Amino acid sequence: MTINEIIQQNEELQLRYARALNTIAALERKIAKLQKENKELLEENKKLKKYNNILMRAIEIALTIRDREKQDLHLKAILQKIKEETGEFTKG
Repeated sequence: MTINEIIQQNEELQLRYARALNTIAALERKIAKLQKENKELLEENKKLKKYNNILMRAIEIALTIRDREKQDLHLKAILQKIKEETGEFTKG
């Protein structure tokens, strides 16, 4: 192998190394983005579980109420409170 071939091979290796570093940097950015998104989804899941538990408990309580109108009022009040807290179904 001549000196020129060694120099050319070295340049090619340096180029491949630079590309590999760029790829690693891009993948690190994607990982950071996915980790942030995952954290947000975990928080959202936590909130949804909380509201699901509230709804399930509200249904359990409603089932103990004998008066149908009072059951409806109880469930409507719970749903309204959840809507206010989550901002869901708001007009505007």
